[in-house]
Amino acid sequence: MEKKGDKLVNIKGAEGIVIHNGNVVLGMQKPKRWYELDNNKMATIIKTLGGEIEETDKEDSKKTIIREIMEEVDDINEKDIKISKTPIFTKSITMGKLNPYERDSKLNMLADFYLLEIIKEGKLFPNDLPALIEIPVDFFLNIEFSKQYSMSNLKRWITKNKKNDIVIPDYYALMIPEEVKKFLNEIKKYIKCEGEIER
Repeated sequence: MEKKGDKLVNIKGAEGIVIHNGNVVLGMQKPKRWYELDNNKMATIIKTLGGEIEETDKEDSKKTIIREIMEEVDDINEKDIKISKTPIFTKSITMGKLNPYERDSKLNMLADFYLLEIIKEGKLFPNDLPALIEIPVDFFLNIEFSKQYSMSNLKRWITKNKKNDIVIPDYYALMIPEEVKKFLNEIKKYIKCEGEIER
C-alpha cells in the first residue's frame, strides 16, 4: 500500500523473529522494491520474514505469520514450524524511520512479532523472495539497523532463489526495529548451536 499525499497510511501485519540452525533468518525484498542510487548501483532492504494481514487470515496475526513464512520459505509446512503462543511484542513500524532509502515515506505498519523456529534440517531456500539470509546471532547483533552497508558483508550467508536468475544488489540496509535486537540479545544464550531453542 502506497502513501497518499501527506497522510499516514496504516496497515496491520505480523513479523517473525525466525531462528534456524542457530541463525537469524531474514528475507530480501523483491526487485520491484529495490532502489536505484545516484552512483548507478542498486540497493535493497533486508527484513524479518512476514507481511500484511490478509482477508483470509481473519485478523489473526498468528495465521498471518505462519502463512507468510510458508510462502517465503520453500518446501516447508506447519510441522516444520515452532511458534510462540502469543506475540513477543507489538510494534508500530514507520517506514520513513527505518528505511534509509525512503525517509519521506508515510507508510506505517502495526505488527505483532512472534518468535518462530524452523526445525527442518538442512539448508533453507527462498520461495517468492529473491534471497534468504541466515546470519549468526552474534554477527546480527553487531549490525547497525537502518544504515547502508555493502552487500559483500553478507555474501557468505545469502541463499539465492534457484528459480530466479537475479543479480544481487550492491548495498543493503536492515529494516528491523531495535526491539528485535534487544530480544535476541536476551535469549541468545538459550539458542543451541544446532538451532533448537531451549524452552
